[in-house]
Amino acid sequence: MVLALMLVMGFCTFQYFPGMSDLQEAWFIFCFLAVLLLYPFLKMRTGLRFSRFELYLFLLMAADVLIAACRAQLVFGQPIIYGILTQRAMALVATLLLLLDALGSGVADVADIESVLLFLAWGTASLFSAMRLFLNPSDFISYGDGFVTRPMPGEQPSFKFPEVFVLYGVFYYAMLGLRTGKTRYYPLALALFLTTLGPSGRGLTVCVAATLFFFLYRLRGLPKALVASAKFSCAGLALAGATYAVSPGLVSTRIAGFVDAFKVVLTGSATTTDASANARIFESVAAIPFIQEHPFLGNGVVSHQWQGGYGTLLGENFFPADIGVVGIVFSYGVFGLIIFLFQYRFAWRAASALPDSLHSPLLDATKAFLLFTALYTVETGTCVWTAEVTLFFVALLVGISQRSFPTRFVSTRAGKECSAQEFA
Repeated sequence: MVLALMLVMGFCTFQYFPGMSDLQEAWFIFCFLAVLLLYPFLKMRTGLRFSRFELYLFLLMAADVLIAACRAQLVFGQPIIYGILTQRAMALVATLLLLLDALGSGVADVADIESVLLFLAWGTASLFSAMRLFLNPSDFISYGDGFVTRPMPGEQPSFKFPEVFVLYGVFYYAMLGLRTGKTRYYPLALALFLTTLGPSGRGLTVCVAATLFFFLYRLRGLPKALVASAKFSCAGLALAGATYAVSPGLVSTRIAGFVDAFKVVLTGSATTTDASANARIFESVAAIPFIQEHPFLGNGVVSHQWQGGYGTLLGENFFPADIGVVGIVFSYGVFGLIIFLFQYRFAWRAASALPDSLHSPLLDATKAFLLFTALYTVETGTCVWTAEVTLFFVALLVGISQRSFPTRFVSTRAGKECSAQEFA
């Protein structure tokens, strides 16, 4: 339960829930003090040797805070202290230094991490589904945009839930099904995935599908991947048809949403029906002049606590996190974007260090989740605005690749379990 609590707080799962903001702020302080007081002693124990990934985390944290604070002061006149405080979540990234040490020393048990992640996948999926069924989001608008969406013209507000654990569960069971060829895992993945859709979920759906197709291709080759994709598509159409028979309005709205989204992407022009897609166009248009003026280091991060934040400076509905890569370049510039994206270089190298014959559901799900976040970053800026999440899985992958764990792996050739050998 302690590990589950640490992951929930470390991923800011309930940060915007009523009454949870003060607890989350206290967790930021606790993490900062834990790293400040404990990490130096751990490194002295190992002779002050730092891995490249640890050095990267130091560079990332420093660049994040400095760019966010200094650039916002230069461009908008925001006092530096506001910029520093907006980046207090970097304390969560700092705790990954402790995770790396725990994985390297064997203090952290990978099997426990796997079990807790699955527990949280089902636990948060059940909680969020129950809230959607029994609570009215309109009753919670006063709690802010972090808990419910801001109502757009013609749309109703909806809850905003962090789906990290649920998506991990989706990839866990989907990859298990792809790896073993056993269909009983797919309904579990589908059940979890359906809880993530909310009122939209268009970009998320496309990125999940692209991720699974990539791994299907890697595991079975292109011809079999295409055949399997056709079968999955037929099953999806059958499910959509059954849903349409029960609730035609739900399916029609969902299809219309996809059509509108593709129109916006392909034409770059606003639609008359999709307020959410239109808002992203207007936000991008507002950001482009600032990007052109400060392309390399960006414009920093403005705190909502300073003179109304972006709402006062660039319009009520301007949020850099809404416009993906454009929002990242707006805030951190090309330099900042490259630094954040470099985390996937470490993930790639760690995954490449593992022999193809050695794998596990945890490793497969971790790789799939990281590929998904890389794709989803284009739309949402995931690897920046929730860097503590993506970097946790990168650190997990790096830690596993650096040390042999008494974890059981599955052999694709034999289809049987075998013990992992030492690898680095």
